[in-house]
Amino acid sequence: MRRYIISLLIISLTLVLASFAVMWLAPQQFIIAMPLLVLYFAVLTLVQHTIVTKAMHRSPKTFVQLFLGSTVGVLFIHLIVLAAFLLTNPSQGRRFLIAFCIGYVVYLVFETVALVRYVDNEKKKRQN
Repeated sequence: MRRYIISLLIISLTLVLASFAVMWLAPQQFIIAMPLLVLYFAVLTLVQHTIVTKAMHRSPKTFVQLFLGSTVGVLFIHLIVLAAFLLTNPSQGRRFLIAFCIGYVVYLVFETVALVRYVDNEKKKRQN
């Protein structure tokens, strides 16, 4: 878990630096939500990863239920955040949507790779 958290922090810091680079290089394209989205995705990814990895040590049925439930829950949270921002700040909607999609893809790829590695490591532990 320690390695996962360090990797998550590195990715998050990289994205925060990228959002500040946008602020310095193209200030008209920057919105304050950009660095806050990094925090949002990092926290949600960490919570989802913790739930899923703990569920792996239970029965397969429980794992599948928690994995699918957490995935659907996170997607609904994403929809709520997107809708709330787009309805309250329509002038910044396009920039927010682009930043949100970039964050979503980066953290989705990160979490998928982390879960595949975790499953592989657990299989190796059980075989030994």
